[in-house]
Amino acid sequence: MARRKAFRLFTAAVGALALAGCGLGEGPQTGTAVDTSGEVKGDITFQTLQLSPTFDGYLRGVIAEFEKQHPGTKVTWTDIPSNSAARKTNADAVAGSLPDVMDLDTGTLAPIARKGLVVDMGAAAGDLKSGFVESAWKSVTFGGASASALPWYLNTPVLMKNSALLEQANLASAPDPTSYPELVEVSAKIAAATGKAGFQPTQLGFHTYLRSLGVPLVNDQGTEAVVHTPEAAAFVDSLAKLQKSGGIPADAVSAQQRGEIETFQEGMTAYLETGGSRLKIIQQNAPGVYAQTALAKPLAVNGKGTWVVAHGVAVPKASRNLPTAVAFAKFLTSPENQLALAKQSSVFPSTAKSLEDAFFTAEGTDLVSKARAISAASLKNGTTNPTPAAVDSEFTTALWSSVQRAIVGEVSADQALQDAETKLNSILKARQ
Repeated sequence: MARRKAFRLFTAAVGALALAGCGLGEGPQTGTAVDTSGEVKGDITFQTLQLSPTFDGYLRGVIAEFEKQHPGTKVTWTDIPSNSAARKTNADAVAGSLPDVMDLDTGTLAPIARKGLVVDMGAAAGDLKSGFVESAWKSVTFGGASASALPWYLNTPVLMKNSALLEQANLASAPDPTSYPELVEVSAKIAAATGKAGFQPTQLGFHTYLRSLGVPLVNDQGTEAVVHTPEAAAFVDSLAKLQKSGGIPADAVSAQQRGEIETFQEGMTAYLETGGSRLKIIQQNAPGVYAQTALAKPLAVNGKGTWVVAHGVAVPKASRNLPTAVAFAKFLTSPENQLALAKQSSVFPSTAKSLEDAFFTAEGTDLVSKARAISAASLKNGTTNPTPAAVDSEFTTALWSSVQRAIVGEVSADQALQDAETKLNSILKARQ
């Protein structure tokens, strides 16, 4: 239960909660630097996203230890639902009532970071940068800040495969696919041999496919879409051909498609790239498929394209107790505290030292521990790549809705991507 709940932190919609008496004023003007030095004392408020009650003991322990090490401090913790966080964080930012320390996903962090509302942790805690995984630090870099938060917990995938289907297709001893184009090729062979699909492309995954092929999705400023490229068109064409051959499920591009984990645990697809925490779900819902499941390295691992999602710990510039807020953010994200959280959940720490622990480096004895070792290696080896913050749920929905038409043969890949770019530019312009 704890592992499944922790994984939902990365897939749920994001939000925030107004906190009474949080001690925040209007604060400095957007874009100004702030002084975070000073004595660590006094009260601060700390807000997390959907960590309670599963991690109550852990977080209360961290808070108690911080207060013990810094006499005269008091941390008031509040936990809020993920599904209202983005909307409420924006409202609290306007009202000047953000908590002193915030656990935020990158999609919620980006807008307030671009407005210069949070402390640049590159300046306030730059000495810690080298201790974090590179892709984790990049995940929390927005606007003019070198880091809009300190990286906290991460997730990144493994490639799950149905060994029984691969054996039926005479591919049991074949090398694992290492890229999405290779996955498409293998899926066509599986369909021809077994009548089953190779994998299920999804809205949530499609932008990852393109990123791994070198398609940037947006420009460096996140203000213009860049999806209509030769590489993208070739890949969409390959999906259209795969759809005709049965290499992807018949309903994979329908308006009400089933989740990719559902088709995998029903034995309808041979491959599923996802976070290792989902193994517990498959084991519970489909023990037969779980018994046939084997693991491989994630796709695009050789091209620095493996996806990673992150939460960061941010401090608003408007906090009236910046020294204590920054000190607590550093303490919470220390290697020791991150390792302790990871051992109680399915998340990964963002500090390199934590990932060196035997919990992540030991050779796995079951699927869950093997998956953990594979994902940890991806993070340590620098093969993960964060998705641009502009590529949020609104962006991916618009992109997928255009591409779907090409996959089912209604329009050409070029036309679909051109339409997508037009839609996406309209979305990005409206945000500006």
